[in-house]
Amino acid sequence: MCIRSRTINAVVCMLLVASACGFVAMYQSHIEQHQKIEQLRVQLMEKEHQIVISNEALSYVRYQHQLLAEDYRRFRDEQSMNGMLQ
Repeated sequence: MCIRSRTINAVVCMLLVASACGFVAMYQSHIEQHQKIEQLRVQLMEKEHQIVISNEALSYVRYQHQLLAEDYRRFRDEQSMNGMLQ
């Protein structure tokens, strides 16, 4: 009987140790996943910021192009008027 209870105790202790090791492994995995998620979140924010800056630059270039097109139209109209007046 004594051997049997020792065997049962040993098995229970091994299961407890295995459970504790599994818990530690799960916790480490959770921490690693959390760190990876945070890293990806920071990268996403940086990309979003780059997109915002690119969109602002593109809007500015379009605005400058529009101004140049208007200036060129006015110049052509003036040249046309000058040609008709001469």
